[in-house]
Amino acid sequence: MSTSENEMQVNFEGLLKLGYGIIDVRYRDYEVSNVNLKYIITRVEGDRDDFYPDMLKYYLGMDMKDKNVYDLWTKILRHKILMSENLKRDVSIKVAAIDFMENSMMS
Repeated sequence: MSTSENEMQVNFEGLLKLGYGIIDVRYRDYEVSNVNLKYIITRVEGDRDDFYPDMLKYYLGMDMKDKNVYDLWTKILRHKILMSENLKRDVSIKVAAIDFMENSMMS
């Protein structure tokens, strides 16, 4: 499975308007679907504008209040898939988020 730019196109704002947010993406294949990326979604309670910034603060300890939060979350999800492919197992989203930030800060 490869994570190309075209595979991960998510309308985060549209999902939030419907009351949902993507909290993870799975590496593992499922027999019921041949789609490469399996998103884990949750119902968003409370302030939808704060959902992704709050999640990033939880995982990374940093405040993100601008529109780049969707871009950053997409990069973290993509990084998780690449890490999982390389390790041949699903890694946690928290590990992927921390690893992404540590590696992107070194670049």
